[in-house]
Amino acid sequence: MFRKFASATLMALVLSACSDGGFQRGVFYGKVIDRSPDEVVSTFGKPESIDTAIPDAPKYIYSRKTFNPENMNKVDEKTIVEFEKNKAGQVVCTDVSYL
Repeated sequence: MFRKFASATLMALVLSACSDGGFQRGVFYGKVIDRSPDEVVSTFGKPESIDTAIPDAPKYIYSRKTFNPENMNKVDEKTIVEFEKNKAGQVVCTDVSYL
């Protein structure tokens, strides 16, 4: 009986963390790396803002989209998806930062 209760409690905590932050950092990273801006938007929706200071290297800024499982599922206030041109000349995600 205790195991079922503990499992249910753990599942509720995980789901409540996900509801606010959305995606675990590693899952988010795996779904955006090497993807085009259109593919990222198709998967995660429009970002809250886009930094286009460098035209061929935009940065998409998402708010409260990810959470850190290594820090008690703390929600990241900002997730920055960085794009650059690859060797083929296509703009793809090359890095993700969490703030």
